[in-house]
Amino acid sequence: MAAAVASACTPENKGFRFSHPLLLLAAALLVTGAVTGYWVALAGGWLLAYGSRTLSRREAKLASMGLPGAVAAGGLVWLWGRMDGRWGEPIPEDGMGEALSGVWPVVVRAAAVASALFLVWRARRRVE
Repeated sequence: MAAAVASACTPENKGFRFSHPLLLLAAALLVTGAVTGYWVALAGGWLLAYGSRTLSRREAKLASMGLPGAVAAGGLVWLWGRMDGRWGEPIPEDGMGEALSGVWPVVVRAAAVASALFLVWRARRRVE
């Protein structure tokens, strides 16, 4: 198995390989933060992604702000739908704080996983 992986990464073989360890470190921090709930790991992963020289400015902003923003917007849409009784259990009049506190950790973890998947995808550049 190890010989197959080593031979696949030789210069003679064109294909995919992981060639950007800093992006993989950022993705690992994001996944670690998502699993453990450790905010410092999440912040470190997003800061590494934003400061990466490997990614273009557009890609760095997408990884650190765009994808988390899209996931947060999805969380807000979920809450909006629950307020109007469109899906899920309707939120009571005085229950918005409790609903937000229930959705917030899920949204942050989903945003971290989305960013990590994007970073792993970008770290897997095609070798020509």
